Amino acid sequence: MTITQDAGVKSKAFDDLINSFNQIRTLYTIPDSRETFKFIIDQQIITSLIIEAHDQITTLFPDERLELEVKTDPEIAGSQTLWINIYTKLEVDEAFDKLMILDETWWIEAVSSVTNNKLHINLEWESNEI
Repeated sequence: MTITQDAGVKSKAFDDLINSFNQIRTLYTIPDSRETFKFIIDQQIITSLIIEAHDQITTLFPDERLELEVKTDPEIAGSQTLWINIYTKLEVDEAFDKLMILDETWWIEAVSSVTNNKLHINLEWESNEI
């Protein structure tokens, strides 16, 4: 492969990553886009899983807001993970039942296919206050 061909392959991969990130931005609320994009660049293997997660989650949680959040573990220097937060107004039992269905029908198998997984799904509750 020549230097020009190698540069073209890298450019295509970066363009694909930008396109994926733009798609992700339409699917999720992202409070810190810069930090999230930086994380996704470092963990490119989870990009398709993030996109697929949206479809799987909205099947069970069709009206909930989904957010991507990078969290840093305060006990491990430099350890970051990406969380998909499902913001719901459902009753606790109903929300956890749906999360369990998601785990059993898709998530556990999907996440096991990604080595060194740094993507997690979490339930959060929307406030009824204005």
